[in-house]
This record gives sequence, C-alpha cells and structure tokens, in this order.
Amino acid sequence: MRIGYLTDKGRRRPTNEDAVKVLPDLNFFMLADGVGGNKSGEIASQSALDALEKFIRHNPPEWLDGRDEIFRYFRAAINYVNQFIIKLSEIKPQYAGMATTLVFAYIHKGTMYIANLGDSRVYLIHNGFIQQITEDHTYVNDLVKMGAIAKAEAATHARKNVITRAIGANANNEPDCFSVPVTKGDRILICSDGLYDEVDENTILMRMVRFDDMMNCAEDLVHMANENNGHDNISVICINMVED
Repeated sequence: MRIGYLTDKGRRRPTNEDAVKVLPDLNFFMLADGVGGNKSGEIASQSALDALEKFIRHNPPEWLDGRDEIFRYFRAAINYVNQFIIKLSEIKPQYAGMATTLVFAYIHKGTMYIANLGDSRVYLIHNGFIQQITEDHTYVNDLVKMGAIAKAEAATHARKNVITRAIGANANNEPDCFSVPVTKGDRILICSDGLYDEVDENTILMRMVRFDDMMNCAEDLVHMANENNGHDNISVICINMVED
C-alpha cells in the first residue's frame, strides 16, 4: 500500500490540536483531534497516540485471529489510552478535563478493522464510490438520528462540534468498532473534522482517485480545506491499496 499523511493548524487556529501517527510496519494508522484550552488539546491528542503506539508495540496484533478477538484488543487498547490520559490530567492540574477524539485502523489479510471515538472519520473509496465507515459521536448527529433535526441542519447547528464520546475527561469512552473488506485499488481516508467541514464528500472522492502518490493527495486535500476557509486544524491519512 502507498501512504501519505499530513496535519496542519489551518488558517484560523493559533495551534494544532490534531495529531496523526502511522505505523506501516504493523499496518496501523491513527488520528486524534484534541479538545481543551491552554494547549491541553494538543497534549491530549499527541499523548493518546503515543500511548496507543506503546500498547500496540508491547502487544503486537499479528497473533489475533478474527473480528471478535481484534475488537477485544481494540477495547483493551482504548482503555489503556483512556486511563493514561486521565492520569496525566490528574498529575498536571493545567491539563484537567482534557480530552481527544481517537480513530484508528488496522489492515490485516484483506480486512480493515476500525475503532472510533468522537467525530474524526474513516472513509472507504471502492469502485468509484465513497462511503463513510465511522459514525460521528456528536450532539447534532444524535439529534439527526432521533429525527429532531434534518441532516442538512446539522452542518450549521450551533452545537455541531460538541462530541459525546472521547478519550479522557468524563466522556463516554466505549468505541464503535467496524470491519470492512479492502482490496487492491481501494482508497482509504482517515481525517479530522477540519477536512470534511470544508471539503464535501464528492470533492474528496474526486481528489482521492486522482492521485496515485498519497503524499501528494494528502497535501492537496489539506490545501483545499485551507482554501475553503481553514477554520480548524486539518489532518489526513491517505492510503492507496496497491502493491508497489
């Protein structure tokens, strides 16, 4: 597979509270979008990914067999990361209440396994169609599912960025887990809301299939988000499922 990734603070934010980490030797790809003032958001996101990498490298997943085992492994990893972030916030009062979204993907034997907390997303592009695999854990998405507001209203709702699940703080930290088949020719996008709030799905689809070099693709998507407003931090991981 070919991989490209990039994180950028955007045009409106003074700091970057997003973080990305790619472990190509283990086929693990992870992204976090921190929340909290006084730089605690950027501490939360980077610390969560560092803790997740530590867990993965001390407990490599190659021996796992089957969806249920992998999902149990994911939940154990998330519990480890969550406890690490909570302990860090207790040790350092200036980080009290910090939290972060967390989404990660593991590609193994023709299947992509995903765990998600928050509103960072994973998309799969297959046979010319784009599909959002993850579900946003947000207040407005809950309203949409209940039928209280229309999906079109969610994009401009005053509380559209209020997340309902996260790592750290007192948030619900039970992940959603997914598995989907992936094959040669597929594209995978992992991104923070700073991308999809600025670039619509059809445009993402067109840009993802345009590039074979995924670093060029990542740079192009971040550039487009910044050109469209860049109101938030922007992070992307782009994967092209093709053998070099």
